[in-house]
Amino acid sequence: MSRARPSHRGTAPTASFETTTARRARVAAGHDLDARLADLERAVELGEGLVSPEAMAPARAVLESADQRRRLAPGVVVVALLGATGSGKSSLLNALAGTRIARTAVTRPTTTRPLAALPAGIGPSAAGRTSALLDWLDVDERVQLTADAGIGAATVLLDLPDIDSDEDSHRRIATRLVERVDVLVWVLDPEKYADAAIHDDFIAPMAAHAGVTVVALNQVDRLDDASRAAVMGDLGRLLAAEGLIGVSPVAVSARTGEGIQELRERIGRIAATARAAEDRLTADVRSAAESAWRNLDLDHASGARLVAGAHEQALSEAAALAVGADVVAEAVAESMRLRATAKVGWVPVRWLARFRRDPLRALHLGADILPTARRRPDSGEPQSAGRPVARTSLPQAGPAADGALRTAAHTTAARLASGLPGEAGADVVARSDGRASALAPALDRAVAHVDLEQMRSPTWWNAAAWVQWLLMLTAVVGGAWLAVLHVVRQYLLIMVEPPRWGLVPWPTVALVGGLALGALCAAAGTAMARVGARRCRQRVEDRLRRAADAVVEHEVLGPLRADLERWDELVALLSGLR
Repeated sequence: MSRARPSHRGTAPTASFETTTARRARVAAGHDLDARLADLERAVELGEGLVSPEAMAPARAVLESADQRRRLAPGVVVVALLGATGSGKSSLLNALAGTRIARTAVTRPTTTRPLAALPAGIGPSAAGRTSALLDWLDVDERVQLTADAGIGAATVLLDLPDIDSDEDSHRRIATRLVERVDVLVWVLDPEKYADAAIHDDFIAPMAAHAGVTVVALNQVDRLDDASRAAVMGDLGRLLAAEGLIGVSPVAVSARTGEGIQELRERIGRIAATARAAEDRLTADVRSAAESAWRNLDLDHASGARLVAGAHEQALSEAAALAVGADVVAEAVAESMRLRATAKVGWVPVRWLARFRRDPLRALHLGADILPTARRRPDSGEPQSAGRPVARTSLPQAGPAADGALRTAAHTTAARLASGLPGEAGADVVARSDGRASALAPALDRAVAHVDLEQMRSPTWWNAAAWVQWLLMLTAVVGGAWLAVLHVVRQYLLIMVEPPRWGLVPWPTVALVGGLALGALCAAAGTAMARVGARRCRQRVEDRLRRAADAVVEHEVLGPLRADLERWDELVALLSGLR
């Protein structure tokens, strides 16, 4: 058995005197606590809608408790004596106070409600703050000490009901106050100092509060020297194994007074710097962060995410297929070919194009339906003007296209969320799937606002149209000239010879040449229009793809990345707070 660590005795500090160093440390601790509380509050905000409310419930409780505690009697320190039945808490309270204020008994516990021992000489202002603090703690039984207990002029001692009481109300009171008091003094006895229920249910879960924890082994007068050394050594190792590093037990006897002064000094060192409440809240923040970390199962999160570049490209292709980018682009090209035929086609037959239905009209995307498109003066992108189109008449994506879109969105989300723990990653992917399933209206609106170049025509169309009409006029003149010559010869019997171009009369040249050249120009114009239609098709398809990508980015990928960024920030905050 190893011996208990020797204690370092000294003069107990008083609350009326605070060194400059201690004051600076207190102020620094306060600022550190402010930052930690702000980080915890930010973590709770990040968790809203991202994780289950139960996961961050301890953090919300700490924030609420910290807000109330920091407003109530910030200079007062509340020290609670906690222990199992028969550990002698009440006797120890009397020994610390130097007077009998708590009832004691040998055969059964007598503390059924928490009892507060208020420091002697407390002023009216401090008394009011202390009273408000005890009201918040729901401690009604209070005793004013008449002499200084030697643990600080602003320190309140609490005697709590047994933590292992058979009465549920007693256990609930002790559990509630354990979560709110500033300094924890665990009172153990030689018989039950290693009781698993006490350590597992109370002491070990409070390991993060080691800085405001004191452990007292009471009734050591019942042990001989060898047994005392063995018990103290075993208890010290047990506390260290539970995470209470640096907390060495104090051997005390409320009956003989042994170790009482050392216990006062231990408590006084924690309370006299006026940092106990801050340290307790700091430990609460650390404990809440640890609890949230466990609730979110972040120990099993790899943190590494798979690259989703290829899957994002597949998602882009699926979105283009869902909006019918190729269908609309082909309809635009066909519409352009029809308009070109009506503009630059051979005049005698161009009217037949009017009987062909514009494919864009069937999709509710015709030029007479879309808003007028004009170009912004500062960019090459078109800008819509006029009445916006709420919805097109494009047929809804078929099962194959819709399934491909959802599958691509799901796969992309799953890869990007691969570094999250199982349930968290599944939640992120499920939210992304929900957004992907609601893409259809946004995609349809995007198509309706894409510039399909239906209000613009190539400038050469007008020139070609003038040439066509000029050639047609030439043919008409030539035909009319031949008709007049025929009438004069047939009915007036006057032989009039028209001018000739070689052997061919000029009227015939005008008629045949006008028609032939008109047909040739129409064929050339149609060929050029087809080339322009193909280019227009490519431009429109590119715009449609960009519009679909923008919708996917705004509706699916953007929120997904935002969720992942929130996760990253949440994990970083919790990691730092732990």
